[in-house]
Amino acid sequence: MKTRDILSTVTRILPDWHVYKDHQSGCITAFDPQAGYEVTVNLPDSDTIRIVRTRYELVEDNTVLDTADMGEERALDELARLLASPMPRTDRLMWLKDQFDKGAEWCRSTLHDEQEAKDTEDMAEHYMRVCESCNKYPELDPATVFEGWLLGEELGNPYETRRQAASHMLADVRRLDKD
Repeated sequence: MKTRDILSTVTRILPDWHVYKDHQSGCITAFDPQAGYEVTVNLPDSDTIRIVRTRYELVEDNTVLDTADMGEERALDELARLLASPMPRTDRLMWLKDQFDKGAEWCRSTLHDEQEAKDTEDMAEHYMRVCESCNKYPELDPATVFEGWLLGEELGNPYETRRQAASHMLADVRRLDKD
């Protein structure tokens, strides 16, 4: 499959994005600076195309498209479908982070409890670190991993405000899973 055809497919599907090709590695990278999205299409010499989609530096998915049994037109159609599909995992993670930030602000403004707000912000930072570490394992759902961490925090930490923050966040994570 020609790199030129893949490059034109990427620019057609993502028209307002910045697209460039690294001639040394053969990677095509497209990014939307406003939305924080980035798509990297890796073109090895074999009959596969690796597509890594990220948003806000969190890996949405890492897909390997095996084009060996496909014709060129079908492979380009499949690439176009993958590029056009939504990024629900990252949207879900960022929504949860926003909820945590709103929770901290609510503690600060309504309860006037700076310590609980700080604990909530600390846990939100832990959450982002869990999400980033899950980038290495795209099959893991960071929300579920974080839920396990929160449960341990809720059961094993002696500080009552941290327990309450963990309990509230655990409820948020579970509610998010139902949505």
